[in-house]
Amino acid sequence: MAKTDKSTEKPEPKTTKTPKAEAVQPLKVEITFPSIADLKQALAFDSDGNLLIKVQFTSRVDQYEIFRLVNLLKQPHGALYATIGTPQSAMDFKFDHKAGKVEIIQAAKALPQGKKTGKSHEATAEAGDQVPAAVKIHAVAFNHIAFFPEEKDPFGVAIDYVGEDGSGEVHTIAGRGKNPTEAVMAGVLKILPDGVKGPFEAMAALEKLEPSADGYKLIRAIEVGSFDEEGKEEGEGGK
Repeated sequence: MAKTDKSTEKPEPKTTKTPKAEAVQPLKVEITFPSIADLKQALAFDSDGNLLIKVQFTSRVDQYEIFRLVNLLKQPHGALYATIGTPQSAMDFKFDHKAGKVEIIQAAKALPQGKKTGKSHEATAEAGDQVPAAVKIHAVAFNHIAFFPEEKDPFGVAIDYVGEDGSGEVHTIAGRGKNPTEAVMAGVLKILPDGVKGPFEAMAALEKLEPSADGYKLIRAIEVGSFDEEGKEEGEGGK
């Protein structure tokens, strides 16, 4: 019987199985804060000229929501998004980018009976424009561009008010300054009587308007030189 030379035998090739790639379906994660308070914003520009915003708020949550938020921040994720809303608002804006116009939509109760809502006008009156004097401060929004110290006028205010023209229309005026007092004064002097010049005269004129919570915010900002309700925000006081 002939012997087989094992040295000349070729080993059979081993077949390796490649595991199939499994597609990972990402999870949608949403962490909801049902109620927030002390909503604040700060605006700035980056090195490319893009407008940036920082949003801060306070909310009462339980430890489980905090755990989910920390878990989201510490793991790879896609783009984050956020929505801030309210079921009750006296006014909103509708932007027409093509026409370059801003339409102000007002709640029905914000106007006297017989007036139509959604009347269009300029959202912010420029310095020198003819604007009616105020009879009531409707809403106030403060902002502070704190990112860049070289900003000339980092403090700003937007004031929504009802004019003395009797139309019931809500007008908007804005002001900026080196400190909160200058910003508020730059705004309110446009809608107060012509004889009003200094901070004390402005506070007295604001007190004569129809009472409103936002009107008192302007008075306090002039008085303490701060946008913070407790007067703790940085910024030089009124001079």
